[in-house]
Amino acid sequence: MHKLFGYFLGLIGLSIYILLVSRLGDAIFPMHLVLEIAYYAIAGIGWIFPAMWIIRRWYKPKNTENN
Repeated sequence: MHKLFGYFLGLIGLSIYILLVSRLGDAIFPMHLVLEIAYYAIAGIGWIFPAMWIIRRWYKPKNTENN
C-alpha cells in the first residue's frame, strides 16, 4: 500500500511540476527560442534528482535484525 501511495503521489507531483515549468517557461521566454530550449532542457533534467531520492526510499531494504 505504501508503494501504491508513492506512485500516485509521484504522478501527481510530476504533473504539477510539468505545469509549473511550462507556465514559467512561457512567462519568462515568450519569444527567445534558444533560451527556451536551454530552460526546458535544464528543467527536464531537474526532476530526476528528487525522483531518484523517492525511488531509493521505496526500494530501501528494511532493517531486519536477528537478535
